[in-house]
Amino acid sequence: MTILAADIGATHARFALTELDALQTAPEMMMVAGITTLEEALSRFLKSKSIAASDIDAAVIAAAGPIRADGSIHMTNCPWTVDPWAISAAHAFKSISVLNDMTAAALGLLRLAPQDTEKLGGGEAVPNAPMAILSPGTGLGVSGLIPCAGGDWTALSGEGGHVDLAPHNDREIAIVFHLLRTFGHASPERVLSGQGLETLYETLTALDGTGAPPLAAVDIAGAARRGEAQAAEAIDLFCGWLGAVAGDLALTLGARGGVYIGGGILPNWGDLFDRALFRRRFTAKGRFGEFLDPIPTYLVRRNDLALMGCLEEARRLLG
Repeated sequence: MTILAADIGATHARFALTELDALQTAPEMMMVAGITTLEEALSRFLKSKSIAASDIDAAVIAAAGPIRADGSIHMTNCPWTVDPWAISAAHAFKSISVLNDMTAAALGLLRLAPQDTEKLGGGEAVPNAPMAILSPGTGLGVSGLIPCAGGDWTALSGEGGHVDLAPHNDREIAIVFHLLRTFGHASPERVLSGQGLETLYETLTALDGTGAPPLAAVDIAGAARRGEAQAAEAIDLFCGWLGAVAGDLALTLGARGGVYIGGGILPNWGDLFDRALFRRRFTAKGRFGEFLDPIPTYLVRRNDLALMGCLEEARRLLG
């Protein structure tokens, strides 16, 4: 069977034509900017592959945004609307499914091999226990995988990146107050994303009164490697807050099956990602530190997790 898997983010759209049981995908990437609609992007991809939509057994499209009551997604950080009815009107796929990108990423956990992850601490995963995933990228995606009767799994569709951000010390309290004054709400996504890292750096320069110009996320990472103090502090805050939010998610879901960190940021950081700090903050939950201590945490080392989840959804769709 031929499957079209698509992972639509705010910056990039990834498309892959593959088989239902593929262990790897070879996605092709398009920049979202400059393309008006998903239907146009699909037309470009199908033309590049010289294949008709009607020759594809199933199209599964994951997109960054909440699923609405009509089954569509109005993307959070992109003007595209992902609507299965509009897609069907433009492209005659035999079957189509639209799901949240983090729901797809959670399903992708079912297809991970041991070499696809780096363990960040903790003990062994409890079999058939809930798993959690959070992915800092353009935004912060959050999901979980819940075991069901009969050995199947249910992937959650939520917007956990937009809950309230909790501070841990005086510095973080000052940052949260600054975010509240600036945005009216302080969420994990405001600090744990590419834009969030930039916001963290700008907040530090404002609090310290240094007047330093804004920097792009990649430049903040480069400045931190050179030992520039505020850039290094922004990176440390990111690592610590990521651990804290991951611990919150583990407590919420009872994720004894493990907590996975996806997204495109951390795999590029190398040693800049303070794994020890991440893990300390993961377990720093007072009397429930003992609950979290054995839960393993993993860094996902592949960039097609949502696409693998799309294949898992296609398997379910086609029976």
